[in-house]
Amino acid sequence: MTNRKLKLKNVIILFDRDWGVSVFQNFRGYDDLVDDAEWLLERTPQKSKGFLIRPVSEGGREGIWIGEYNQKGNQIRRQDVLFDGNVASLNRLIGEYVDHKVSEKRFMEKIVIEDLRKKLDSRIVRDFKYYTCPSDRFYRSCIHIERIYRELTNKYGKSKKIPYSKIAEAVEKIDPCEDVIVCPLMEPNVFVRLLNLNKAFKSRKLGEIKFTDSGFVEIR
Repeated sequence: MTNRKLKLKNVIILFDRDWGVSVFQNFRGYDDLVDDAEWLLERTPQKSKGFLIRPVSEGGREGIWIGEYNQKGNQIRRQDVLFDGNVASLNRLIGEYVDHKVSEKRFMEKIVIEDLRKKLDSRIVRDFKYYTCPSDRFYRSCIHIERIYRELTNKYGKSKKIPYSKIAEAVEKIDPCEDVIVCPLMEPNVFVRLLNLNKAFKSRKLGEIKFTDSGFVEIR
C-alpha cells in the first residue's frame, strides 16, 4: 500500500470501544495514513481500542482507509483501503457532513456500526465491538426498548402492580447485540437492569417504571 498514490482528505473518524465516535475535521498531518493516524492517537487520551476511518481518493475513485488500534499503544495494527460503490457513498457522506450539507445527527445515524458492517467489506469493522453500549444508541435507537414496553403493557396493562421479576423475565428474553460486550439490559444486578430500562422508557417518552411496594412496580 505504501506505493499507492492516495490523496488524503482532511477528516478522520475514530470509532472507540469505550468512548464511541469522534470526528476530527480540518486535520493537517504528514500526508501519510499511518503516521497521521498514530500522531492523532498519541494526542487522544480518551481511547481504548477501535479503528479510524479516513476518506481517500485515487485516480478519480473515491474510497476510504481503515486503520485498527488497540489499548496497548498508539500503533496501527491492521489496515484496509477500500474502493467500491458502498465505500464511495460513505466517502461522499463524509464530505457532505464536512461541508455542512448533512446535520451531525443525520451523519451519526448513517455511520452506526451495524450499517458499516453491511456496507464495508472489512474484517476490521466486522471484528469491532463496543465494551458498553453507547448511551446515545441505547437511549435513542436500541431495538429492544419499544418491544419490551409493548410486551409488558399488552400483557399486564398500565398502572397495575406487578412483581418486578416479571419485567426481569421480559428483559432476559432479548438477544444481545453482537457488537457490544456489556449491554445495559444485561447487568448482573437485576435492579440496575430495571433502572436502565426505566431511563430508556422515559428517554423515548414511552412511559416509566414506578417502584411501589417492595418487589412490585407499575408500568405507566
